[in-house]
Amino acid sequence: MLPALRRLYSGQGRASVLARAVTGSAGLRLAGMGLGFLVGIQLARGLGAEGYGIYGLAMAIISVLMVPTEFGLPQLLTREVAAAHTKKDPGTIHAVLRWATKVSLAIALAIALALLAWLMIWGDGVQSPLAMPLLAGALLVPVAAQVSMRCAALRGLQQILKGEYPDVLLRPLFFSLLLLMAPWLLGPLTPTMAMALGVTSAFMALVFARQMLAQTLPTQPTVVNHRPDTRTWWLSALPMAATNGLGVLRGQLLVLMLGLLLTVSDVGQYRIATSILLLVLFPVSVLNTVLAPSIASLYVAGDRDALRKVLLALSAGSAVGVLLLSVPFFVMGDWLVPWVFGEEFDAANGVLVILCVGLFLSNLFGGNVVLLNMTGHQHDVMLVSAASLIVLIVAGYGLVAQLGLAGAALAYAVSNISSDVLMWVMAKKRLGLAASVLLAVPSNRSEGVA
Repeated sequence: MLPALRRLYSGQGRASVLARAVTGSAGLRLAGMGLGFLVGIQLARGLGAEGYGIYGLAMAIISVLMVPTEFGLPQLLTREVAAAHTKKDPGTIHAVLRWATKVSLAIALAIALALLAWLMIWGDGVQSPLAMPLLAGALLVPVAAQVSMRCAALRGLQQILKGEYPDVLLRPLFFSLLLLMAPWLLGPLTPTMAMALGVTSAFMALVFARQMLAQTLPTQPTVVNHRPDTRTWWLSALPMAATNGLGVLRGQLLVLMLGLLLTVSDVGQYRIATSILLLVLFPVSVLNTVLAPSIASLYVAGDRDALRKVLLALSAGSAVGVLLLSVPFFVMGDWLVPWVFGEEFDAANGVLVILCVGLFLSNLFGGNVVLLNMTGHQHDVMLVSAASLIVLIVAGYGLVAQLGLAGAALAYAVSNISSDVLMWVMAKKRLGLAASVLLAVPSNRSEGVA
């Protein structure tokens, strides 16, 4: 086994390149996740429950505003740049990058003006506690979008690890360093200051991303032989933007509900729980990244038996990984979470336990999103994502109003489980196979994969 792995990693073929890229990406994401967790600790301890709640609520609004600014452009850039790179067409690479940058900046300007107008007429206007963090965060909207697009272009140029560094590693690293220096240079941390430091770290990451891309881009041709097909780019970006928007709304909706129905301190408690949940999700994201190429290749080859084994490994590995990483919070989370983040966050572990249980149950049916995406059924993924968002809205409003923080966690768990079960049903319907630990029964369908 070990000699085979050594040959795989030392070789020069496609499988070897992919294995090194996947391993490097997983290591990079693990380091970035650790830095992100450190940033969460610094923010929680520096701001306290109420301040962190204000910051979290502002970030939820900013995250939603980023959806139209990015407009599906990072995914479009990766696809179009990769295709043009394969065809040795540098003119299209430069054209699509210029077009995406202009579109994103124009949308960002419109959003900034709309945000300012909203703050002027909403409640206490610019005097409200949320106003200044939002105004500072408005600068994050265009900057973060530009970072994402340059990273996407690098990935399209087959520079996978370079395309991960600025956003995954450098941005949280700079943010953590700025938060470390802030008390000595700027005084006690405030939500507005924290947001401004986040914007600064994103801008620093953008400088590095621009430099990396400039070193990698092919030389722009002096003569353009054809006009860019911007209409096709618009039509391609729309469904990608819709899918991204559904995902972001699903992730931030409960934070907005808590801010509306409860207190900013409750928002802070919930944000801490969801930040820890990202660590619990790590094995899921790694397995999805590692096994997605195998799912695609086995599907094309028509090897259904091997594909079933990969899908079972994906679902079982995800569920077991989530369970193992959840155990510390089941056993001693009531002591551990306040010790790490501060005594004010004593309610966060109760929320986290509910989220972990829901995540474990949903991953018993996990992996079908990757299966559907890798087999050309992205439209089904978008429809199920929309349905799960509706479930979250209905369940979230009722449960948060009745149960508070616990209701928010239950609503998220119900939405997650229903989404993964629906993905399983859709995969069985479309393909005659699906990923699930509980229902890993071979299908009776014997036709080839189509």
